[in-house]
Amino acid sequence: MSTVFTLGRASEDGTPSAYSRLVTFLLYLRKIVVVLAKGVPWVFESRFRVCRCCQRPSLIISFGRGDERKKCIRCRANLRYELLAEAVRKLAFDPDRTALVEFDPNSALRRGFADYRHYTRTFYSTRYRSGYVRDDGAICEDITALTFPDDSVDVMITSEVLEHVPDIRAAFKETARVLKENGVHIFTVPTRDVTRQRARLEPDGSVRCLDDPEMHSDPLNPRGILVFWDIGPDLPSFLNLPELKFEVLVGQEGRDRRFVWCARKLPQR
Repeated sequence: MSTVFTLGRASEDGTPSAYSRLVTFLLYLRKIVVVLAKGVPWVFESRFRVCRCCQRPSLIISFGRGDERKKCIRCRANLRYELLAEAVRKLAFDPDRTALVEFDPNSALRRGFADYRHYTRTFYSTRYRSGYVRDDGAICEDITALTFPDDSVDVMITSEVLEHVPDIRAAFKETARVLKENGVHIFTVPTRDVTRQRARLEPDGSVRCLDDPEMHSDPLNPRGILVFWDIGPDLPSFLNLPELKFEVLVGQEGRDRRFVWCARKLPQR
C-alpha cells in the first residue's frame, strides 16, 4: 500500500491528517492577519454601497491603497471586476447559446456565469500540458497557443493577464483564430500612457528585462509574476491586426484609471 506524506504526517489513503489541516488553517489565519494589519491605515476608505458585480448591497472593504485592494465582501469583486460585470451586462449575451471562456479560475464573475451552458474556466501553469483539466474543471491553457478549435468561442474574458504575456501579438492572433465572427475578447489591463515592452523572452528561455522589473501578485505563484508589457490607448495601432476591432466598453474610473477593452472579430471578406 502506498503512503502519502503531508507536512511530515503520513496518510495511507492520501487524506490530509488532522495535523495537516491544523497547520494549513493556521497558515491561512496568519495570512489573513498580515493582510488585515497592512490594510489598517486604509480601512476608513471602506464604503457600504451596491456592488456592481453581484448587484447587491454590500460592504466594499478597503485593504490598502488603490482600487485593486477594495473588495466586495459578498463576491470578492474589486473595481475591475465590477467594470467587467457591467461590460458583460451591456453586451447582453444569451446564456443558452454563448460559448464563453474566462481565463481566471477564481474570478469574482464566476457566480454570474452559473446559468451559462457553455462556460469554461482556464488557468495557466508550466507544470501541466495545455488541455489538462484540474479536479475543479479548470483547463490549463496558454493564451498564445490555445487548444480551442478555430471559430469556436463567442466570448473571451481576461483580467490583468495580457501584460504578463511575453508575445502579446501572438495572444491576439489566437484571439482572432478562436473567436467566431463578431465574437469578442473582453479584457482589462493596468492603464499606462503608451504601449511598450518591459521584458523579453530570449530564444534560450531566459528573460531579459528592458526596464526595471515590475512584479504583480499572482494567486498561483507566491513569488509573483513579471510584467512584460505596459499597455496604453495606442494598443490597436501597435498591434495592427486587421482581423480585430478594438473599442472601450466601460470606464475610465477610479484612482487607477480603470476601463474595459473589447476586441471584436470582424467578418471575414
